[in-house]
Amino acid sequence: MRRVLLASLPALALLAAVPARAESPEGARHAAWQSCLDEAFSEQVRTTSRSFAATKAVTTCRDREEAYLGALAGSPLLDDEDVARIRPALIARARDRLMGERRFSAL
Repeated sequence: MRRVLLASLPALALLAAVPARAESPEGARHAAWQSCLDEAFSEQVRTTSRSFAATKAVTTCRDREEAYLGALAGSPLLDDEDVARIRPALIARARDRLMGERRFSAL
């Protein structure tokens, strides 16, 4: 696992810069995904644990996640392989953000 994360550090660094440009297609899709996650989490957390609510939010917003990752894969900075490699870390970071935990990573 450590080897995969170290090998993908350049791609992770590029991915971290993409959401900052909200006027770009990638930025707009990232914002839509984050908004969906927040809304789904707030609905679920009223009746379930925070951990389950975060997992359910990620599942609920899968279509927006795929749209965001598809936009990233279509950019000149990343290809499909890079996106597939960083997806698990991206999902873990999204879950941690929803649950209020800090993840120290290149993302």
